[in-house]
Amino acid sequence: MKLFQIITFFLFFCSGVVFSQKTIKHTVVSGESIYSIAKKYDVSESDIYELNPKSKGALLQLKTVLLIPNKKTKSKSNKEVSSSKNATETHIVESGESLYKIAKKYDISLEKLKELNPDIKPESIQIGDKIVVSAKKETPKEKETPKEKKPKETKTVVTEVANRVNPTNMDSNLCTDELGNKVHTVTKGETLYRLSKKYKVSVKDLEEMNPEIIANLPIGYEVVIKKGDVELAKHQNEIVSSPKDVEELSPENMSKAEFLIAKASQYIGTRYRGGGTTSAGFDCSGLMFSTFKHIDMTLPRSSSSMAVGAGFKIDRSQAQKGDLIFFTTNGRGSINHVGMITEINGDEIKFIHSSVQAGVIISSTEEPYYKKRFIQINRVLEN
Repeated sequence: MKLFQIITFFLFFCSGVVFSQKTIKHTVVSGESIYSIAKKYDVSESDIYELNPKSKGALLQLKTVLLIPNKKTKSKSNKEVSSSKNATETHIVESGESLYKIAKKYDISLEKLKELNPDIKPESIQIGDKIVVSAKKETPKEKETPKEKKPKETKTVVTEVANRVNPTNMDSNLCTDELGNKVHTVTKGETLYRLSKKYKVSVKDLEEMNPEIIANLPIGYEVVIKKGDVELAKHQNEIVSSPKDVEELSPENMSKAEFLIAKASQYIGTRYRGGGTTSAGFDCSGLMFSTFKHIDMTLPRSSSSMAVGAGFKIDRSQAQKGDLIFFTTNGRGSINHVGMITEINGDEIKFIHSSVQAGVIISSTEEPYYKKRFIQINRVLEN
């Protein structure tokens, strides 16, 4: 009987040691979310929820102890699989690269790249990460396949450019956007006055079509030269009249929302700069454009385009963190300002944005200025 007790204790002790080697204990501190914790340990959110089922859908409390999969034991097993098969080609992530850029570089689809790297999330890749870019099944001849596909890729790019460029071929920098507007991409030395002369449009008309425009045009800034056949206001009215009923954000998307808010909040106090998308200065849409890039999501470049082309409109009562909120501040009723919701207290909505007067700040819909200029809310993080 005593021998049986000793054996039982030994087996229990061994299983505890093995489990402790496979997991790490993490104590939640202020400002952390499941998403940020997963990124910190380079694991997926689903891995954390699997070990901590009670945390899924629940509010993350301070000092909560979470079990995290041990990356070292994972990577060891992955190395064994890799060496046994010896059948993959990898890419080392460099500065400025995203999954989209890597997929394009190796001429494979983004979906295929994600399939080859199930543990990698677009928003969490870092410099030095190894990304599997191909699975070689048989002979080295298959390596020549990307070369055979190159003419097809070139044809696609040429076709896309041909569709966007002005049919009159008056200017290679003039193209048509998704709303049918003629848009000019600013090059070095161009000014608003020069564009008005070049396209025979008054400076006043250019300013009305581009409410966020500034005198010193940054290189790469897109200026609307001529409105499309379908008026933007018509698109906006259609959206306003038909808000979409939606469910609450999933725990995964709520974590992404917290991550986006944290990223945008790093720039609080940064000055306003027309056309700006960096820490040197942001305009309102530039701040949103730059922030959502952190989760590999590319938004349209202007607030009016975001209103019709980013996600879908929801009712104000369904607003949640991470949603985009739109206003009209130009006196004409059209959307020309955007921010991201950071907090909701009853009827009050707080949002982070870049204002002309104060730069990047957090404001409230209860402030009289924004209360009477609110237009709509869009859900971008879809479940």
